[in-house]
Amino acid sequence: MKASDLNQTLHDHFSEEELASLFSIRGYKLTPKGEQALKDHQAIIDRHPKKNF
Repeated sequence: MKASDLNQTLHDHFSEEELASLFSIRGYKLTPKGEQALKDHQAIIDRHPKKNF
């Protein structure tokens, strides 16, 4: 199941209030291992388009 599918399934079965009571943190965060992988492979990151936020 992809993350977007999981999000939709949760949304279909639970209200925002129910989810808020079940999870204290709702989001994604890179682990130290993931941050190191990004540093180690900067050339790959540079080849992909950047998003403007």
